[in-house]
Amino acid sequence: MPELNVDTDGAGQRLDRFLQKIMPGMHRGHLFKMLRTRKVRVNGKRARGELRLAKGDRITLHMDPALFEEDTQRKAPQGNRIDFGVVHEDKHLLVVNKPPMLAVHPGAGHDSNSLIDQIHTYLEVDDRPTSFRPSLAHRLDKDTSGLIMVGKDAETLRRLSKMFQARDLTKKYLALVPGRFRQRNGVWEMEVERKDVPGSRKSNKPPSRGRKDKTGTTAWRVGVERRLKIPDYKTLPLTLLVLTLLTGRTHQIRSHLLQAGHPIVGDPRYGDRDLNRLLKRHFALKRQFLHAYRLNLKHPITNKDLKLSAPYPADLLPLVQAMRLGVPA
Repeated sequence: MPELNVDTDGAGQRLDRFLQKIMPGMHRGHLFKMLRTRKVRVNGKRARGELRLAKGDRITLHMDPALFEEDTQRKAPQGNRIDFGVVHEDKHLLVVNKPPMLAVHPGAGHDSNSLIDQIHTYLEVDDRPTSFRPSLAHRLDKDTSGLIMVGKDAETLRRLSKMFQARDLTKKYLALVPGRFRQRNGVWEMEVERKDVPGSRKSNKPPSRGRKDKTGTTAWRVGVERRLKIPDYKTLPLTLLVLTLLTGRTHQIRSHLLQAGHPIVGDPRYGDRDLNRLLKRHFALKRQFLHAYRLNLKHPITNKDLKLSAPYPADLLPLVQAMRLGVPA
């Protein structure tokens, strides 16, 4: 019968999730049936899937060793090139500058060469069974560029997760939007309304009772105000905003800016279609002007202050240079 010993990375994990990582080839239904029918023992005793493991625990699996060997097979990293830049790296933490148009995880239409695939290739992660592989601490949309943190070990990832929950770190974004703002700064607390097509109805909804899971909070301030002369078009007032995420909902910034009446330029889903077409034609802008440019935190393990930044990516430079944007403090 196969036996597993829980190491430092496995400690603290739920038994069912630990086994899913060790045996990625096993169907979840089969794994839960094994747990239900007492074919998984921890230190000789029957264990439930929600059991939290401790370092040194011994797991015994009542199953065919040949099937165990088959279920532990994992695909080798699928990254065939390295597109990201390394901003910070030590034995616990990796911070990278993700380029635009790179998905962070495999998915429909991009089942290989995602950011995490490239990171596993860069870190030379092999395909042996393990309870932990280096993982992203947070995400960015495929079209959004900028800083992403990677926990190289389970303890670093756990501490980063707690820091996000406690808001003990600061992520700042740059977003270019049309129009001017009467106030110089503020905070939006609204539902995150995800839109499927450009130009959808703006909702501007306050948080709904019982729907806290959809509520997002975004702090904003005006960084730079400029007027852009577009050939064969009027001069357009644009504002570069500095945005700080106080919660981390999917599409939060893009949705909040749409609801505020200032959708990000270039955004194919939430933006102004006609304006996007002009900016693409004259400034080669093919995606939303949204860049995660600053990250301030205390190192999750060493407690050292980290103040990291990422410059504008190449695809945003035509607009940056035409407007003399610079980088706000």
